[in-house]
Formats: sequence, C-alpha cells, structure tokens
Amino acid sequence: MDVTPTCWVEISCAAFARNVRHAQTTLAHDAQLMIAVKSDAYGHGEKEMAQAAMAAGADCLAVLDIDTGHRLRPHASDALLLAWLLSPSDDFTLAREASLDLGISALWQLEKLEREAPGAATSIHLKIDTGLHRNGALAELWPALCERAGELEKTGTVRVVGIWSHLADTSIADTKAALELFHSAVERARGLGLRPTMLHIAASAAATDIPESRLDIVRVGISAYGVSPFSDRSATDLGFEPVMVPRALILEIDQKAQTARVGMGFGDGLLTIPENTGWVSRDSEKLALRYVEVDHVVVSLPRGSRAAVGDTITLWGEPRKGTPRAEDWAQWAGTIGDEIVASMGPDVERRFSRD
Repeated sequence: MDVTPTCWVEISCAAFARNVRHAQTTLAHDAQLMIAVKSDAYGHGEKEMAQAAMAAGADCLAVLDIDTGHRLRPHASDALLLAWLLSPSDDFTLAREASLDLGISALWQLEKLEREAPGAATSIHLKIDTGLHRNGALAELWPALCERAGELEKTGTVRVVGIWSHLADTSIADTKAALELFHSAVERARGLGLRPTMLHIAASAAATDIPESRLDIVRVGISAYGVSPFSDRSATDLGFEPVMVPRALILEIDQKAQTARVGMGFGDGLLTIPENTGWVSRDSEKLALRYVEVDHVVVSLPRGSRAAVGDTITLWGEPRKGTPRAEDWAQWAGTIGDEIVASMGPDVERRFSRD
C-alpha cells in the first residue's frame, strides 16, 4: 500500500546548472571550474548533481573520498575527480580503478600508494598547509614530501600534476598572506624538481573577493547549491539561486492553541533551533516556528489563517516567494548554511526536476 510521505525535498537540477554556469563566469573566469559533490553533494544527491555539473560545463569534480569517487566515476566520464580525505584503512587500488586524482599531504599516503598501486602513475596533488590546518603538510615537512613524491614519480608510481591548499577565509589580509605561503611552497617544490601543471587554492569565498587567488582551478562548493559562504551577503546577492526546497505536510491542527503540527523534524535532518525562533511558509503566509521535535515541527497559526490538514509547508528555499533561506536557518541554529542542507536525512525523498 502506498503511503503519502509527510515530507520531501525538491531539487532543481536546472537551478543547479544555472549556478554552475554563473560560477564559471563570475568565479572561475579563465580557470578550470571544479564543483564539490562531497557529503552527498551537500545533501542534494551526489549522482544527480555530478551529472548536472558536468552537463552544465564544469571541468572537474571534488569528491572528498575514494569511495565516493569510485561510485561517481561512471557518471563523470573521464573528468578529473579529486579525492583528498584519505585514511590508512582506504583501499588505494580503488583510486587506481576509478582513475582518481588524490590530494596528498603526508608521507604515509605516498608509501601506501607505492604498496597498493605501484607503477599506476596515479595523478596526485600535493597539499601544503597555509594556515587552516586542514590536513595539509606543515612547512617543515613540505620538502621531504616533495622529495619523496619526486622519487616515486621516477618509478612510475605517481605523477605530480598539482599543488593545492585550503584557505581559512577569515579575512582578506589573512588570505593574501596564505597566498604568499602557497607560492613559496610551489617554488620550493619546483626547486626540488617537481613540475606541477595545476595550482589551486581558491574556493567560493576567495574567488569572489580576491581575483589573484583563482590560479588554474577554482573549487566551488556551497555557492553552486545556492547557499552563501558569507555572513554578510546572501546567495541571491551573489547571483546564485537555491537548489533545495524542503516541504512538509500539515498533519494536525490544534484550533484552541492556534498551532499546527508539520511533518518534518530533527529525525529527518532538520537542525534544532531555540524555541520560538524563525518561521516557515504556507504559500505567502508566514508561520512562526514554536519548536522542532523528532518527526515534526510545531508552528503558530495567525488568527484567521485558512491552513488545513494536508496543506504543504515550505521550510526554506524560495526567498522570492517569502520563504526563509537556508542561511536564515543557519543563523537561527548558530551554524553555517552548508550544514543546514547537508543535514537532510538520506531517507527523506529527493524529487529531482529538470525544468
């Protein structure tokens, strides 16, 4: 027997494609555009978003881990797929099978490649830490990493095709200082005989504000999904549109308390927020949020509201129709927009539209 779902998430592949093209024009410019599809494409669906990104003109994908890259290779043709979150328990032979590029930041990763994929000429991007301390090689360890990579390049185990890093994006001054560290590391690597052809450090934030950070590849993550990486500018301000729109049904109305129970809760991936914070939308009608429970939220009904059981409530994603943004939910929850969309549970139905 078919059961009507109490909630679902609508994903606009068309909006995502427009965002990818906008990212190419406004963020990447002459650089290659790499779209991040990590964390199930921030909860949007990794296979569908990978296919949509490539169809919209993205040059390459960031897949975070080897298992994801292996799953997505059939959906990405022969595009560069970069995986960099590597564990000693990973099977590096899968990287060889899927022709993944690997982000390398430690000697143990090179040694593991030599053991598990000798002679495979795995394309690697050496990562230098420039201040964020997100798994890049520290400056004092950088020469040894470059030297060992050079040795393995001569044996055919690896090809050093790139050097890269992550930025902290704490301020423009800090980013420019990190860029100087990055370029110094590149020069040191070249001095040790490496000849990388791809340099990349900029993600959405730096590519927006600091053109000199774009280099050969620009990695765009959450902006492509219509969520801003900034606290002072919305995605709309930046020319991106939301891709995810969560909806849920009104399950019950308490006329005496003037409240409604709506069928999506923290068990579905909604983050909890303080009581009596924020709102959701029924058509153009704002409904104040009372609190979030495991399988529902409770909202207040304005006096005279025509809301009825079975009506559809929009939780965020259509700001032009008066709904909150994912960034609004992030502010209410004390987090970032990435977490709002990526937290949507895997059991919540995704409804993909192409128009």
